[in-house]
Amino acid sequence: GERLPIRVGVNTGDVVATRERDGDFLITGDPVNTAARLQQAADPWAVLAGERTVRAAHGQFAYGAPRALDAKGKRETVRAYPVVARASAEVVQRMPLFGRDDDLAQLELVARRVASERRPFLVSLIAAAGTGKTRLLEELLDRTPVSIPDAQAVVAQCLPYGQRLTYWPLVAVLHRLAGLPEDAPPARVREGVAAWVRGLDPGAEEIAPLLAATVGAGETDEIDRTAVFAAWRRAFELAARSRPLVLVFEDLHWSSDSLLDLVEFVMQPRADAPLLMLALTRPELLDRRPTWGGGRRNHLALTLEPLADEAVAQIVAHLLEHSDPAIVTKVVERSEGNPFYAGELVRSIMERAGPRPDPAAIQRALAALPDTVQATVLARLDLLPPNERRVVQIGAVLGRSFRVPAVRALAPEVGDTVDGACDALVERDLVRPSGADALTFRHILIREVAYGTLPRAERAGLHAAAARWLEERAAGREEAYAELIAYHWREAATLAFAARWEPTHADEVRRSAVDWLVRAAEAARAAGAQSEAVRHLRGALELATTDRRSELHERIGDVRLDAGSSAAAYATALGLADEAGADADQRLRLIGGLAMVLMRFQGNVARRPPVGELEALLARGEELLAIARDDAAKAQFLVARGFLSFWLANAPVPPADLRLEDSRESARRGLALAERLGNASLQSAALDALGSQAQDAGDHEEARRINRTRLGLGDRVEMLERLDAHSMVAWNAVLLGDLDDALDVSRTALAAVQPGQASSWVLHLVAWRLYALTLRGGWDDALTLSDRALLLWDESGRHAAGYIMRGLFAARDVAVARDDEPRRERLVAAMTEIAEAFARARNDRGVTEPLIALDRDGLLSALERQVSSQIGPVERAFATCADRDWEVPLATVDRLAADAPQPLRAQAARARGLFGRDAAALGAALADFERMDARPYVARVRCEIARLTGNGDLLTNGLDELRSLGDQQQLARFERT
Repeated sequence: GERLPIRVGVNTGDVVATRERDGDFLITGDPVNTAARLQQAADPWAVLAGERTVRAAHGQFAYGAPRALDAKGKRETVRAYPVVARASAEVVQRMPLFGRDDDLAQLELVARRVASERRPFLVSLIAAAGTGKTRLLEELLDRTPVSIPDAQAVVAQCLPYGQRLTYWPLVAVLHRLAGLPEDAPPARVREGVAAWVRGLDPGAEEIAPLLAATVGAGETDEIDRTAVFAAWRRAFELAARSRPLVLVFEDLHWSSDSLLDLVEFVMQPRADAPLLMLALTRPELLDRRPTWGGGRRNHLALTLEPLADEAVAQIVAHLLEHSDPAIVTKVVERSEGNPFYAGELVRSIMERAGPRPDPAAIQRALAALPDTVQATVLARLDLLPPNERRVVQIGAVLGRSFRVPAVRALAPEVGDTVDGACDALVERDLVRPSGADALTFRHILIREVAYGTLPRAERAGLHAAAARWLEERAAGREEAYAELIAYHWREAATLAFAARWEPTHADEVRRSAVDWLVRAAEAARAAGAQSEAVRHLRGALELATTDRRSELHERIGDVRLDAGSSAAAYATALGLADEAGADADQRLRLIGGLAMVLMRFQGNVARRPPVGELEALLARGEELLAIARDDAAKAQFLVARGFLSFWLANAPVPPADLRLEDSRESARRGLALAERLGNASLQSAALDALGSQAQDAGDHEEARRINRTRLGLGDRVEMLERLDAHSMVAWNAVLLGDLDDALDVSRTALAAVQPGQASSWVLHLVAWRLYALTLRGGWDDALTLSDRALLLWDESGRHAAGYIMRGLFAARDVAVARDDEPRRERLVAAMTEIAEAFARARNDRGVTEPLIALDRDGLLSALERQVSSQIGPVERAFATCADRDWEVPLATVDRLAADAPQPLRAQAARARGLFGRDAAALGAALADFERMDARPYVARVRCEIARLTGNGDLLTNGLDELRSLGDQQQLARFERT
């Protein structure tokens, strides 16, 4: 027969019911009457819900257009919503957007331009906590189908402890783009990412392993950070070309430094594609990165100001189920334009005063309102039933988002009430569904306040339990979860110590923390994130027992974040290994690492050990070499020892015997062993040693050839080795006077470097490029590059970067020549700080300090004392004296210019001509500068010859060139004569 049409009405509210547990029972009250009216008004086979029901369901269902019903017994119309279907997990019932129309219009305009121009844009949305960044983003994403048709939105959510999680937010991004399940094992991730990339561009398959390695699914021990950054930029560009992409980085202020570097790099796409990047952040990000977004193409920085009182009043009126001017006035006054605070105040009032309060109840609730948003949230949490409060606390330990199974595992005492408690928390608008079994705190402040309600001892136990639960969940995917597990173990260990746990239990937690921090460091290093790797290892050192400390210091040395910290780490590790009676292999490995840093990277080590101290270190290594079994340790020591001649040649007083043959033999033995081992990094280092020996012998052509061989190793060596090889080629090219080669090589290398990458290594290359640009006359580029050099030096920790002084001196000379006083001051300040670090550590002030100060008497005196032209900027000193007609004794010139490279030889000939009144010597200098195409010095020497010989044409020619360079200093010098 025919089915009886069913109509359903659903309403929510307080009712009165009988106590009977079995059979029929009676309920009565206004919500029941309203539900009956809704049922009567519903269409056949339809469900009609009341307004309060819709609000309580928090987006769990999709609704049709609201209807206004004239219900019997009601003075006002009743708003009813047809229930259409169960909503997807992403749909959340949201408050209308108030007071942000102009901000939204700006964002929509950018979105439309992304679609119409098919070009990438970046928007930085900057605002304090609770100001409405996320709500504005939600509204924009709701409208994206209209502004950017067919767009795909992907969110990278940074966690509150994100600085300890290198690339964690990218895990969800990659899984979403590649269509991978969250629990995919590493092999499945690699296969899925490769298939996704292949589908976008078969020619881009080489980026797939790099993407997988970034999220802990790689198969290599370490990858090049340059390649990682380039891979992600390519991936986003390819994805956007296939389908418009909206990429959101939420709470970016919590991200790791490496993720910030990656985002900054991705912010500069090479290709045009419909890609909209949104970075949501608090102002704290600008404290970490003051230049965030500066100079970026198509970048909009949008700062959200506090809402106007009228907008806050609209929020209050919307949240209240009844209108009360006293509540509106009080909340507007107290919230100070913060919409989250306003909402929490209203909810607090409603929970205290009840759904239909009388005036007295409202006044009591208003009088009890806390003074801060944190206190307001705490007051709400205090009113929760015990099981709901416990779920909130457990969730806070787990993070901004948490899984219901994890809550069950960490809080078995809550038992079967977990699901009901979660539903109740959703209804209270404290959390929101974010997946099949996941919840997210509606605002991070709720999570922070909930976490603060836990005593330290209890937090320790819960973090340990969270770590164990994650360990079980991460089986087979340990690398992907290593940093997250390490975070929980570290928190547990730190809190356990503060809470004075029983020693045996506390020691067990500390051991787990150290083990996982080491694994986290390996994961970070494998993804090319050296700074995060060192941070994890230093965290492990804070917790480690004595027997682990040598190993941890050695690992820090191996990361080679910078030479100074590596040397200190190796030295500490060696001392601890000696105390522990470590075997020959370990001690030789440490001596090799320390010697390599001290000699090969001496320009980045402020404290230069005395010759006797270094020779004693090498002698120990020789003894161990005879009994060691580890070929890798032997190869490293032999290669390191190959830099002895390079180190001796750069001593304040170089010895007569540079031990060139000993060094060459050691480097060759190390190279042969490295080739047998297939260790490309050690091969590159051995070639570097051989190149340095050729350079010390004055054979710069051979040194350049050897370093070009290093470049031939290509991607088999890490980026730092490639950068160093480029620097050495540029260095020797300059010393040969081949400025074209120096500029070409440095330009190629710098083009491949990403923002924030290996700043101290990039500086070396920048310094030689600065010097070459100054000699060539590319002064505009030189001054711009000098700004980058100072920024790189600052980013790298303002270390004792003696190796960049030649470049900074050259840039300072250009600033002086052009009367650019602000730049001169910045450069002098940096040079002074670097020089002071070296002077304190080495007790050697030499030519450097008077050259910085342009102190004539001090500079001439220092040149008299100077022993070698290879240490200190002697070429710049000669140029400075010649430019100012400060006479240098010819004997000093001849002594320091013996067997000098091309630039110094040319400046020495110039000095002989000027101070010896020798036109032939000036002619030789002019020929040298012309061969180098060193325009500024060609012009100066022409003027100097003209002044000596009275050649007016030569003077005119030189002055014209000086004017084209903007050399105000030298124009004034010659126009006076």
